[in-house]
Amino acid sequence: MSDKAIQAFCDRKFGMFIHWGLYALPGGRHNGEIMNSIGEWFQSYFRMPNREYAKFAAQFNPVNFNADEWIRKAADAGMKYIVFTAKHHDGFSMYDTKVSDYNIVKMTPFGRDPLRELAAACEKYKIKLGIYYSHYLDWHEEDGGDPGREAGLNCNFMSWGNDWDFPDRSGKDFSRYFYGKVIPQVTELLTNYGEVCELWCDCPMDIRPEFSSALRDLVKKLQPDCMINARIGNGCNDFQGLGDNQLLHSKSPLPIESPGTLNNTWGFKYDDHDWKSTEQIIEQLVSLTEKNANYLLNVGPTALGEFPPETDRILRGIAEWIQGKEDAIYASQPTPFPQELDFAYCTRSGNRLNFFLRKTPPELILDGIRGRVVRADVEFRQEGERLFLKLPDLSGQTLPLVRLEFEGKPDVRQELMPQNGTLLLSPAAAEIMEGKEERKTAGIEIDEAAIVHEVTNHAKLDRDGTLCDWNNVSDKIEWEVFFPEKGDYALSAVTQTRWKNQPWDGDRSLVLHWNGQRAGVKELLPEENDPSPYFTRKLSPLGVLHIPEGGRGKLILESPEIRSENAGKINLNSIRINRI
Repeated sequence: MSDKAIQAFCDRKFGMFIHWGLYALPGGRHNGEIMNSIGEWFQSYFRMPNREYAKFAAQFNPVNFNADEWIRKAADAGMKYIVFTAKHHDGFSMYDTKVSDYNIVKMTPFGRDPLRELAAACEKYKIKLGIYYSHYLDWHEEDGGDPGREAGLNCNFMSWGNDWDFPDRSGKDFSRYFYGKVIPQVTELLTNYGEVCELWCDCPMDIRPEFSSALRDLVKKLQPDCMINARIGNGCNDFQGLGDNQLLHSKSPLPIESPGTLNNTWGFKYDDHDWKSTEQIIEQLVSLTEKNANYLLNVGPTALGEFPPETDRILRGIAEWIQGKEDAIYASQPTPFPQELDFAYCTRSGNRLNFFLRKTPPELILDGIRGRVVRADVEFRQEGERLFLKLPDLSGQTLPLVRLEFEGKPDVRQELMPQNGTLLLSPAAAEIMEGKEERKTAGIEIDEAAIVHEVTNHAKLDRDGTLCDWNNVSDKIEWEVFFPEKGDYALSAVTQTRWKNQPWDGDRSLVLHWNGQRAGVKELLPEENDPSPYFTRKLSPLGVLHIPEGGRGKLILESPEIRSENAGKINLNSIRINRI
């Protein structure tokens, strides 16, 4: 993969995911029942035989589909690429394929190729075209991938493979499906629709390395600069991917993408009205941008080929907000600060720092600013490495933008220190010290009977930058921290569940050490919820740290007691340090 292709991927920042297929017709409803899962999994949810599901094709006639309108809305909202579902797990092709008659041109009264029309509109609006292709799961094909029930169930109740039509896995020949359908269809997609910036695979499950490698080889042969996502499987990807609706909590050193929904579903559902606010979507975009990640935001068009009204409302809101801020988002560099700021998201564009303000106090104080500021959107003064910003009344605005222009490339001290009185310590900025599998730590007696699970692994970073699998009571987390001035600082832990609807359990201790001082709690008792639309996130006080004079040292975090299995599954998001 060329450096140019990787840089182009990183520069795009914002894209539109489009989940559209036969599943849009029932829209999550069947025989008076409303499905309570994601709409594109309709066939698996209702275990609908192929012969019955295929009948939707005869009714699928999206007469209001207008590719120009879809792509214009994406462009207005500042999106630089789309990823369209050419074939989802139901196996129905949403383009004119010669490989299988099971497609939108052959089997529906619509009879048109929406992918061809979208590709033309993308060229018109200078939007890059990406394609989603389900390379492992295909419920229409007897030889389609099926890891079996031993692999678990999607959302705990839906079969991954089609075990209702094809219950006998012993006769499956995945290679027959792969080389008979996947390879020739991906060849069509990368040959007949112009430049494709991204191939988005999904659910690799137990796909063997030989198949992932063969697909990668084909892609690079046909379009060398086409980026491949991590769900191709077996490390054959060009960029990393976060989980569905997963956000980052620290800068990513590698190109990465976060796919997210506007409500709870990907494919259209009549009864999913849990729409996120425009402000939430904007904040997620900027938060990901400052951490070197792309945001792939999904829309689920209706069976008539229209965006739901709520989708249009959110896209219009993004379009209004982003005007005049484009250069602070696209082709920008991630924040130069070594930690996340609690008062702003930050990006860099050339000699400029762009602050999208999360808080708007009358004054902000930044430390460790070594470069000289020559111009700013607000009144400022600079004293050595300390910068004072006087803010006007910006209340009522969504992430107002303040730009600082430097004499040269912005130079920020790469040391963890409070900024404007607050320091957010991410596990990604720490050193994880693996301890021995002991039951005693720092002289604290541990009740053996209270530990109800076996300690078999060590704490590590999850892909979103949080700390996960902290089950070993002798592991330690260490940060090198600099306090530029004395004072008392309140300590809190921000913890979160690893997935949506996971029960939160704070039945563990956390202890912080700093230069002979010790603060901590025997149990995490949250003072407040830390707002998150996806995970249960809590802020729990840990105590107060007294800094008698400015200086640096190691801040060491331990968890000497973990008293339940669920407590061991709680992720550490950050340690929050606020000057009192």
